[in-house]
Amino acid sequence: MTWQDLFARSWRGDEAEVRIYDHLRHPDKLTMADSIVLYDRSAADTIQRMEDAIEALRGYRQALAERYAALAAMPYTLRIDLTRHKGWYDKRVTYTLRLVRCYQDGHEEAETETKYPGKERRAALQAFDAMRKSRPGIECRMDISKQSWER
Repeated sequence: MTWQDLFARSWRGDEAEVRIYDHLRHPDKLTMADSIVLYDRSAADTIQRMEDAIEALRGYRQALAERYAALAAMPYTLRIDLTRHKGWYDKRVTYTLRLVRCYQDGHEEAETETKYPGKERRAALQAFDAMRKSRPGIECRMDISKQSWER
């Protein structure tokens, strides 16, 4: 079994779960030779499944190391985001200022993140402007308008 097989059997395809079950009985409680042979075969099968899973996990670790090396060498650009969020339960507004790394393969990772309560809107805007001025030429996104469901 390879580590790709673990993900191929997954219903989502991007996550996998490894579980190996066996039902065992205490050897002293077994009274018939047939049941002893049955439990021995079951234990041997479980050992084989575990060894297959261990081998697949070793390959998975190797793939993780390759991905780490690719990410470490992958070029990225920086972007500044200022977003407004309104909680659906407590109705509180927060502003989030982030410096985001945008990698070449399309994924993004927040390098820094600062949250401001709704009453500190002016401070959030000033911090956004200061960060924008300190990094000329950087892509900036500001989404602080009310959403349609808030009106």
